Amino acid sequence: MAGGGPSIGSYSPLTGFVFIFNLIVGAGALTIPHAFANVGLIYGSIALSILASVSYVTATFMVEAIAGVNALKRRARELGVDAANGDEKQPMNELSDSDDGDAHTEFVPLMVASEMELAEMAELLFNHRGIVAFYACITVYLYGDLAIYAVAVPKSLREIICPRPSADAVVWECSDKFNSSDLYRLFVVLFGLLLGPFTFGHVHKTRTLQLVSTIIRHASFGLMIVLAIIGISRGHGRSVADVVSYEKPANIATFFGVCIYSFMCHHSVPGLVAPITDKSKVGTVLASAFMDVYTLNFKNYPVQAFGYFLSLFPVFTLSASFPLICITLRENIRHLATNMNGSSAPSDAAFPSRGLYGFLETNMYALVALLPPLVVAFFTEDVSMLVGFTGAYAGLGIQWIVPTFLVFCLRRRLATEWKQMHPMEVAVTRPGPPAARGNKNRFASPFAHQSWLYMVLAFSVVSVVLITITHGMH
Repeated sequence: MAGGGPSIGSYSPLTGFVFIFNLIVGAGALTIPHAFANVGLIYGSIALSILASVSYVTATFMVEAIAGVNALKRRARELGVDAANGDEKQPMNELSDSDDGDAHTEFVPLMVASEMELAEMAELLFNHRGIVAFYACITVYLYGDLAIYAVAVPKSLREIICPRPSADAVVWECSDKFNSSDLYRLFVVLFGLLLGPFTFGHVHKTRTLQLVSTIIRHASFGLMIVLAIIGISRGHGRSVADVVSYEKPANIATFFGVCIYSFMCHHSVPGLVAPITDKSKVGTVLASAFMDVYTLNFKNYPVQAFGYFLSLFPVFTLSASFPLICITLRENIRHLATNMNGSSAPSDAAFPSRGLYGFLETNMYALVALLPPLVVAFFTEDVSMLVGFTGAYAGLGIQWIVPTFLVFCLRRRLATEWKQMHPMEVAVTRPGPPAARGNKNRFASPFAHQSWLYMVLAFSVVSVVLITITHGMH
């Protein structure tokens, strides 16, 4: 793990699915139904299928990159060199032989049980400009994401406890002591106090929270589907012909941004797949999480209890994702600070300081990740611009562009390593790149052809253009 710290725990593939599912079914998934309805059934179904497929492709790129980076680090340990630049150094002790089986000199990419963050992978594979672009992208995205969550949950709670009297109301009275703004800020403080402590731990320590949240999410999904079926059977809503005939392709650009934001889990994939005990199930876990997509809309509820339960759905959804994203940001900040200092960060247990100073010294990175989003949420309720910029640009970079360049650089690096290890075979003309001939990566993406990389990059450019045009029109 970047920056050291306590060793990570482990969990089953089912629990891994729960973690990734909770990340996907977050703020983005809650906005899909409205965007889907605005674009139309036919265009929405086609666009949703394409976007989900592209996001799944890049998720498999992430898994391949994790396996390859672990192999490069193991190889560097065996040779006693720096995996990033080839300089000689002491063998890395963070990867023990027990992590990845036998330690033969043959270079075989394997998944090891060491936690890793995107920052660590970028430092190993990207050049200086790529690293700068990566850190700018992931910092903007994760801070923006956390600020959105820190605003959305308190606002949802306030709207339930103190409903807005009219659509254009900005501040309204809730009681003799509180107005709507005061109540919102109170919920921001409570949100930070309840979920903030998870930021100081590790992903596997939020397991119970994730499991409970998943049960609530599936119960909500099931309830919505049942209510929709009942409404359709009673003739409520528009006719089938009306729904099918409605189409508004001008809204596709907005739908693109919403779906990109919805399928985002790539920034946390490195830290979530490492603790999975049965690594052969990683591909199934990813595919299952991406298949669970929801596109229903509701305007009213026949039973009041159902109404409150479904209104609280964003609270459960976003509260479970907030600690995961906070931990991801914390570890990436830790890794950035470690590289800037030019030394490995000590583990939390190594600090002997006591009291407030000792707490700040030990948990500095967690506080840097946690406090700015809460401060932003405390002073503003309007994050619409933040949502658009974060999801459309920084989110697209993390979700599609970064995984594509990671796997591209990794394959070139593996090809170079293979050539160095098999000079005699390189002299013999054989079809295929060296990486494909000599390295067996059982976690390699099934989309191994180079054309997939170019397709994803081209699709990213098209998406950015469409989203920019839409923002310009509005």
